[in-house]
Amino acid sequence: MSTLKKIPFFLVLLVLFFCLHGSVENYGYLHVKEVIKIAAFILLGMAVFFAIVWLFTKNYLLAALITIFVFIWYLFFGAAHDLIKTTSFLHFLSAYAVLLPVLLVFNVAVIWWLKRNPQLYQKLFLYLNILFLLFCVVDGFFLLKKYSNYQEVKISNPVSFNFSEVTDKPNVYFLLFDEYAGYKSLQDSFGFKNDSLYQFLQQQQFTVMPGFSNYDFTPYSMSSVLNMQYVPQTSSNQMLTQSDIQHRFGEIRNAQVPAIFKQMGYTIENYSVFDFKNNPALAQTNGLFPIHAALLTNKIFHKRLVKDIGWWFVTGKFQIPFFKKQVLYKDDDYNKKVVNLVLQTAKNKTTTPSFIYAHLFLPHGQYFRDSIGALNSPEQISDLANKSIYLSYLKYTNKVIKKLVSNINANDPNSIVIIMSDHGFYDYNVLGDYHPFNFDNICMVKQPASDSGEFGLPASNVNFFRYLFNTAYKQNIPYVKDSTVFVIEDGAFK
Repeated sequence: MSTLKKIPFFLVLLVLFFCLHGSVENYGYLHVKEVIKIAAFILLGMAVFFAIVWLFTKNYLLAALITIFVFIWYLFFGAAHDLIKTTSFLHFLSAYAVLLPVLLVFNVAVIWWLKRNPQLYQKLFLYLNILFLLFCVVDGFFLLKKYSNYQEVKISNPVSFNFSEVTDKPNVYFLLFDEYAGYKSLQDSFGFKNDSLYQFLQQQQFTVMPGFSNYDFTPYSMSSVLNMQYVPQTSSNQMLTQSDIQHRFGEIRNAQVPAIFKQMGYTIENYSVFDFKNNPALAQTNGLFPIHAALLTNKIFHKRLVKDIGWWFVTGKFQIPFFKKQVLYKDDDYNKKVVNLVLQTAKNKTTTPSFIYAHLFLPHGQYFRDSIGALNSPEQISDLANKSIYLSYLKYTNKVIKKLVSNINANDPNSIVIIMSDHGFYDYNVLGDYHPFNFDNICMVKQPASDSGEFGLPASNVNFFRYLFNTAYKQNIPYVKDSTVFVIEDGAFK
């Protein structure tokens, strides 16, 4: 017992509890190596902070107590902030202009109180050591329970596929352009006729599909496309939680389309932010939703601060050039990397066919470039409801599409090439965020040898791969009913 009064085990136990608690909440979507790496960084930061405080106080008991206090609110800041925002009598604290000064004063007050009460140090050590040990034991139990009960997400109605009918196996390029608006919405809402792109693709032997997207939210849309069916109705589409999003990621990880291609002998090239089984995502982070390590770290103090008020430091008199480059333009680098990988893949000559899934955040906000490819200012990049800036970025995206298609056709002329968007533009500033044009997207396909037969063109994204398997791989898969589902994502990524 005397040891628990003198040694600050609680510093390590706090980090262990943070990682255990996050792992329980996000079980199945975090890798062990990611959790260990996060724990190591936090412990290192804690050790440095403790050493600095000890240099000033010359009292390791006081230094340990100050460290634990600061790191508790630092690690769980986002959770506390969410609680403040949803509690009516605390809502006045939610604004950072109020919260940050209050937090500073609170820190000073606690440190002053600790310095004035050294007789409590050993009691606090005992209390904190026991408390965090209990927290870790409880979360350890829940983690073991998750482990013993865990099951991969299973697709409820798998499509029947007759592999014996398959004769030709061309490479398949599935090029997904996030939030690319359809022809009608661009013409009616933006006053822009996207004829140059459509004419170019038709000259390149593409068929323009008359389809629309089934969901206005990327994880839902991609789950339905890659599984050729709708997201289960048991899922809530209203005010999503992180659990809802994770389930969509699980459906994509075990999706039917890449699994079918793999069973046909295809190599899977995954240039996206979504994991496929045994084919991990190209990017471990993105600016839209937390994935991988971000599931554990997105609520810690500096991450939440960057997310909520990071724009203070990329524009105006407070801007930090290094911060602006590393944070603001990160996803632009991702898009360039995806383009280069697709171009390189098209040049490579392999003996086995490939299914290439490239997910580009083009012309999805943030709007990094104008129509000629020059970088936009920070203010323009984040002006997501600005139609003129979006339209300029879309024109830049057209150049990217033409470049990709031209190179693929030159280097891999017998391949199947799919140009699709998961949903249309959706920052129309309308009540409830719903607008019919949210679902107006693009969908074109070039398949050199196919037989449309009796199937006709699919009317929505959910039926696209049913159509492709029917026409290019001699299947007889029926279409499902075409429909749209509006998803309210507010609250899912706090």
